[in-house]
Amino acid sequence: MQKRVNSQFLKELNEVRILNLIKSEGLISRIELARRTRISKVAVSEIVSRLTNAGFILEVGKGESTKKGGKKPFLIRINPDNGYVIGVEIRRKSATIALANLDSQIVDSEMVSYPAGLSIDDALDSIFTKIDLLISRNDIKPEKLISIAIGVPGFIDYDKGQLIFADTIQGWGSQPLAHRFADRFRVPVFIDNDVNMMALGEFLLGSGKDESNLVYIWIGEGIGAGIIVEGQLLRGRNGSAGEIGYLELGHLIADKAQFKMLYSDQKYVGEMFVEERLMNTLRKSLYLSSNDDSLVLESIGKDETELPAQAVETLNEYARLIAVVCSNLIKTLNTNMIILSGKIIENSPYLLKRTKEFVAEIMGAIPFQPTKIVQGELRNTACIKGTIAMALQVVFSQSIKDNALRGILPR
Repeated sequence: MQKRVNSQFLKELNEVRILNLIKSEGLISRIELARRTRISKVAVSEIVSRLTNAGFILEVGKGESTKKGGKKPFLIRINPDNGYVIGVEIRRKSATIALANLDSQIVDSEMVSYPAGLSIDDALDSIFTKIDLLISRNDIKPEKLISIAIGVPGFIDYDKGQLIFADTIQGWGSQPLAHRFADRFRVPVFIDNDVNMMALGEFLLGSGKDESNLVYIWIGEGIGAGIIVEGQLLRGRNGSAGEIGYLELGHLIADKAQFKMLYSDQKYVGEMFVEERLMNTLRKSLYLSSNDDSLVLESIGKDETELPAQAVETLNEYARLIAVVCSNLIKTLNTNMIILSGKIIENSPYLLKRTKEFVAEIMGAIPFQPTKIVQGELRNTACIKGTIAMALQVVFSQSIKDNALRGILPR
């Protein structure tokens, strides 16, 4: 019995490996699959036949002969229309819903707006209506919908598929959020913290595609981190890993005088990184009277020589504070890469440059290899693309079968 179980596991694992390689390469031959995966040509041929019969891959013509000549090999690729997933990003006042194919391409999307404080029942009614619209508009048969993944702010109970607490969508805690989707659409549903979804999006589809260890830092209504270790999301015992906004400033800032523009007796790191507060501080530093945030973002995109001295000082404080957080994460996790995201960091090349310089200064006397610090590529699409990536793990990851990713099934 054990031998049969192990044989089945190996077969499924090899199918996943081959599917992922076909997906990443776009077009590839059986011979190249065997060479790259080190699976025998016979086994590769059997797997390709099974996947072809199941509709997951297509033969699309012949490639070039090798230098030795011989027959031109048939090329295969993923059949993007063999299945679809839904990604949902839930925010305080809106939700984004995207329909994507097996190639991770978003084929259609919808937005739902609602007032802050709307009940979960009313919000989900609107979201479900939009999902129905996407499925109908794109003529997706029920059996072609594979899974749904949801990104939400707050702490997650993964076993129950619900929020434990979310400050921005109060009243949604302890509600069977994932079960509501699973029961309504009859597919597995995955739920995770929105910053974890952003990290997953950047890891699989953005700046972190070539890394197996990274930390994604998002700065918006506060600050949070998504942590990838050896290719897996690190959630922690209760799913609260990466809640760096609750780090106490007193342990991180030795000299408060270095932060005279940003510091005013806050207790937690997250309180200093509230985007609205940062925008207001920058607005004053730039001598802007308008409340339009786009003017602030446009201004901080200029070279520092064109900015008022007070604005440069504010950005320096901001960079130093980000660098303190980054340095502590590097010391703790020894990560390969830190990805910074959020409207302010993404719009100021000077801020990114100074952050790197401060990190180098802080880490200079410590015998660590330098860690790459980059901006996120996906920007405001990181979360929704992360939900799509997670939903597709049903097809492309053996870890689903190993319960490394926990989904909620229809009852």
